[in-house]
Amino acid sequence: MERPTLEAMLEAATGIDRDGDNYTVTEGYRLSVYVGEPGQAMEVSEVRSLRLNDLFCEATSDEHDAVYFLEYSSLHGISVRPPTGGGARRTGFS
Repeated sequence: MERPTLEAMLEAATGIDRDGDNYTVTEGYRLSVYVGEPGQAMEVSEVRSLRLNDLFCEATSDEHDAVYFLEYSSLHGISVRPPTGGGARRTGFS
C-alpha cells in the first residue's frame, strides 16, 4: 500500500479524526491495521492513533502499550469497529 491509499481509507472510515498527519480513533471505536505478506498478515489491534510520516507510519496500540513503526509497503488494510450497543434492546431479548 502507498501513503495516499492509507490516507484515503482513513478519511473514508467512520470514527477516525484527522489533525494534519495525525489520525486519532474516536472514543468507543476500535481500529486494527493489517501488516505483513499476502496470506500471512498480522493484526495490530486496539490502535489508538496513527502518525503518517514520509516513508513510514507510527501506530500506537493500547493492546501492548506499544508503538509500531511500519513501512507503507507492508500495510494491507484496516478495520474499524463501531462502539458496541451496550444495553440497547434487541428483538427477542429483554
